[in-house]
Amino acid sequence: MQVTKRKRRHKVIGLGPIVEGMIDKIFLSSALLAPACGGMAIHSLSQGDLLLAGGFVLAGVLAGVGVHARFVTPFRIATRSLRLTDSSDQRALLRVCFFSDLHLGEFKRASWAQRVVEVVNGLSPDVILIGGDFVGRTSCCDLAALLAPLRNLRARYGVFSVLGNHDCGLPGPDHTEALLTLLPQLNIRVLRNECVCIADRLRVVGVDELWADRSDLAGALAHCPSTVTRTIVLCHNPDLMLDVQEFHPELAGQDLVFLFGHTHHGQIHLPFLPKLGVPIRSQFYRGLYRTPFGTVYVSAGLGENSTPTRLNTQPEVVLIEL
Repeated sequence: MQVTKRKRRHKVIGLGPIVEGMIDKIFLSSALLAPACGGMAIHSLSQGDLLLAGGFVLAGVLAGVGVHARFVTPFRIATRSLRLTDSSDQRALLRVCFFSDLHLGEFKRASWAQRVVEVVNGLSPDVILIGGDFVGRTSCCDLAALLAPLRNLRARYGVFSVLGNHDCGLPGPDHTEALLTLLPQLNIRVLRNECVCIADRLRVVGVDELWADRSDLAGALAHCPSTVTRTIVLCHNPDLMLDVQEFHPELAGQDLVFLFGHTHHGQIHLPFLPKLGVPIRSQFYRGLYRTPFGTVYVSAGLGENSTPTRLNTQPEVVLIEL
């Protein structure tokens, strides 16, 4: 496989801590607004003011949506299935479980990680792939204690991961070295521009974090064995596809599978304002895409960093059958 060594320099994109803090406060306030609006609606009805009562009912419904988005949806895990098979291949399917963006710390802690482990193990995966951003706001907690439940992940051929921007201190403290020490102790192999072969059937290419300017897709591909043709490219940030499109035209038609996290599917997803606040430049931010280079899947992730609020999105674990 011929590869090039060029890459673009990626810039950090985000809403900023002030805006993110305001969004969290708005959704937190819904817990007070919902019952207040209900009470005012009842009072308005008792006064015979139907129009005002209707207004309070509408406001109460909207506040109720906010309550559900802030206190319910973020703590439910969905399981998605994706089957990528060749009908002429009669070998048993390889079950690849993929998740990303745990963001363990202030909002979700070791108990959440344990729930994730139980869901993942329940899918009986052959391989587990983790798309980075293990940590969020960690000043509250001991890093080793937060991640300890991940030791219980079980897969026939092992657990592999890449790091994400929050792991690398973009933004926040840089946990790179701590994670590179801790994760192998939890039987999780971190791929940093590396390629590993799974059961002589699958190549997993792990590309390091783009925003930290550590990504090297060309170097990772150069280490792939040529005897295995099915390839998954695992990276945190879907803007890697910009590099693929610009610098790797030779990959077109090779039917690769690209797995990304980072975007949380928008996390607070407004259908009339798609991609609002999504920290990427490419168009790949939500779910499944078909491209000339193969299949792209962008996960909704499992955690949140600035506000544990999810509207029209849900934490997810993805089971891919190859």
